[in-house]
Amino acid sequence: MRLRVHRTDGKTGQYSQKDPPRAAMLAKRFNPATLFNSGPIVIGMHNPFSILNADEICWIEVETDLMLPKALPNNVDRLHRLSGRKEYETLLAQQWPGWMKFRKGKKGDPLEALLELSLRSGESLFLHVVGTVGETNLVQEIFGVPAISAGIDTAGIVYINPKSIVRARVYHSRDQIAFRNGFWMAEADDI
Repeated sequence: MRLRVHRTDGKTGQYSQKDPPRAAMLAKRFNPATLFNSGPIVIGMHNPFSILNADEICWIEVETDLMLPKALPNNVDRLHRLSGRKEYETLLAQQWPGWMKFRKGKKGDPLEALLELSLRSGESLFLHVVGTVGETNLVQEIFGVPAISAGIDTAGIVYINPKSIVRARVYHSRDQIAFRNGFWMAEADDI
C-alpha cells in the first residue's frame, strides 16, 4: 500500500505499508464519513511519527489492491479522478458540445459532469462524474459529503477534503440547476 498525503502547505507526505495485515488494518481506517473530521491523524511507525491536522489535508491518494471504503454522493454512480489537465480538456472538448445540445434535467435523466478542483495547496484535481439527475441540487449531490471519494487509474482511491477546495469549475449535462438563495447570477469573463 502506498499513500500520498497532499497538504495545504503544498507539501506531499509519502508513506508505504508493505506488511499485509497492517495494510488491511490501515485500509479500514479510510472511512469517508469521518476521515477529515475526526481530529488529528497520526501516521508513522512508533518512532518517529507525525501528527497531521485533518483540516490541513487537501487530499489523500491510496494505491492498493485492498478494498477501501468509498462513499459516493447520492445519484452518483461513478466518480473518477482524471490523469490531469490534458485528459480533462480532451474529454471536455468531446462532451461539452453534446451536453449543450442534448441537455437533461428531469429526475432519473443521465447526468455527467467534469470538475476542475483548485485546492488550498495550489494543486488542481480533475474529476469525471457519471450518474442520474436527483431531487437535490448538483452542488449538494457532489460536494455535500464529508470526503469526496474518487477512483484512480491504478488500484485504489483518492479521498478529497471538501474543506480544502478553493474553487470548483463544474461543466455538466443538466439543463438547469436549482441553487439556494444567495447564488450570484453572473457570467464568467475568464474560464
